[in-house]
Formats: sequence, structure tokens, C-alpha cells
Amino acid sequence: MSTNTTTSNISSSTSSNTVIILNILLRQYIIHLPLIFIIFGFIGFIGNALTYLQLEFRSNSCCIYSLCSSIADIINLIYNLLSVYLSGVYGIYIPWFRSPNICKFYIFFLGFAPNLSINFLLMSIIDRYACTCSLTSRIRRLNQIKMVPWLICITILFSFISSIRPLILYEYQLGKGCVAIQTLLNNILYIILNGTIQPVTMIIFVLLTFRNVHMSRQRVGGIVLTKSHRTRNQFISLILVQILITGLLSLQWIIMYTYYAIPVTVPRTSEQQTIISFVYSLTNYCYYLNNVKSFYLSIATSGLFRQTFMKGLIRLLPRHQRQRWQLTQTNLHMMTLTKINPQR
Repeated sequence: MSTNTTTSNISSSTSSNTVIILNILLRQYIIHLPLIFIIFGFIGFIGNALTYLQLEFRSNSCCIYSLCSSIADIINLIYNLLSVYLSGVYGIYIPWFRSPNICKFYIFFLGFAPNLSINFLLMSIIDRYACTCSLTSRIRRLNQIKMVPWLICITILFSFISSIRPLILYEYQLGKGCVAIQTLLNNILYIILNGTIQPVTMIIFVLLTFRNVHMSRQRVGGIVLTKSHRTRNQFISLILVQILITGLLSLQWIIMYTYYAIPVTVPRTSEQQTIISFVYSLTNYCYYLNNVKSFYLSIATSGLFRQTFMKGLIRLLPRHQRQRWQLTQTNLHMMTLTKINPQR
């Protein structure tokens, strides 16, 4: 009997320690992740804007979609994640969250901004798929600059339609703010629209792009690739890496959201509830990395992006420093050529 009592006390003590540790981590460390993400996201937005607005990129349709995605990223971080941080740390709430008239639009925009960002990323891979199609294909027209404004409008419209759920299924309740009136239907629509359709569509176009690139390599055989083909392939690699990371970040969140949304018949213990809340908060914050990662992944995976970014930075320098840097680079280039081709 005493053995059972001792075991029970040890188990209770372990559970209590787990709850305390997770609460400390959540309140002292995890809760400050939004501020870190916002800072790095803002730096990344400046870097993307500086790069994609350079002469080499601003007439490229894929770069235009990437820039639009970056704009949606920073809007989502400032509008959504900043409000989460202010309310969680300082208890400062956005006024319209508790307004009966416009709280629905606040909830709507919580879904619209991340949807818009991911849909522009989807447009980037569709654009790369189009540029790998044959020259006689009608899909190739999607690469034309004159089509970009129309496709941007279509992307915004589609994002609006796929995010309209809160305007229909939410209503204001006194003391609670906007809450879903049909919770199960709301959760199902969120999981399908945000957790299924976007990733599946991305995977389809990734596979189609790979197929076209493989077929193109078979046709050209051993012919040396032109500069335009190398540039195209670099953009394809860059977008594919971004889509892979986006898929992983979205998957970890949607899995946790689905688990959290499933109604349970057996009541959970306080330890289980604490663990679930901790993982839910952590995965939700990590989901916002979709709005932070773009610039850093581009720098890490694309030499062309790095070169263009450096050119943009150099153009911001004063004229005398810019000339000094160019002279230094010229000397380094000459020294490299001398080492490769030594005089006899």
C-alpha cells in the first residue's frame, strides 16, 4: 500500500514539475518569439525589396511574385503577429478586435494575409512551370510581363475567397469578441483550404516543373546551357527550396491544429492540457516563419540572388566608397587571373 502511495506521489510530483517547466518556458521565452520573428522578418523584407527592385530582377515575372509575397509577409507580421505579441506580453489589444461591427474583418485579415503570401509563392512556382514548357505552349504566355497585373489581381481575389470563412461563420459575443458559431464546420474548412489545397497544388506544380526540366535536359543532351537557362534553373531551385520549407512549416501547424480541434470524450489531465497548449503555441509561432524565411533561404541557396543583393547594397554606398570597393574587386579579380594563368 505504501509502495503504491509513494509511486503515486512521485508521478504527481513529476507531472507538477512538467507543468511548471513548460509554463516557465512559455511565459518567459516562447512568448517573445514573435518579436524576434518580426525583427528578422523586417530585415528580410528590406533585403528582398532591395534585391527584387534591381534592374536585373524587376522585369522578371517570378521576382515580381516573390516581391508581392514579401510584401504580404511583412503585412502579416506587423498586423497579426505584432498584435499577438502586444496582447500576450503587455495586455494591449487592438481596438477593433472587440468591436461588434468590424471584428469579423479583423479575423478575416488574420487568414487573408498568410493566404496571400503563400498564394504568391504558389504563383512563383506556376511561373517557373510555365517557363519550362515548350515555346509553342499557351501556358508560356503566363511568363509575359503584361500578364502579371492580371495574375496578381486573380491571386488577391482567390485569397479573398479562400479566406472569407470568418465573415460567414463568426459573430461577436459580449465579453468574448468574435467567435465561431459553427466550430466544427469552421475547423473543417480551415484544414481543407489552408492545410490541404495549397500544399497539394504546390506539390503538383513542383512535379510538373521537374518533369519539364527533365524532358528539356533529354532534348538538349550535352549542349552547354545558355545564361538564360542557368538563371531559370537558379530561380527554380530557389522557389523549390522555399516551397519545401513552407510545406514543412505548414504541415507541423496543421497537424497540431487538427489534433487540437478534434473533440475528445475523455477529459485530459492538467499535465496533458499544459503539454498540448505549449506545443500548440510553439507550432503556431513557428508557422509565422513562413513570413520570415524568404530572404534568408534565397541568400543561402542562390548565388545570383546574393550577387544582385550585394550590388544593391553597394549602390546605396556614397560614391567614393563605391568606387573604392569596385577598385578592390577589380584588383582581386586580376590577382586571381594571375594565379590561374602564371606568366612563363
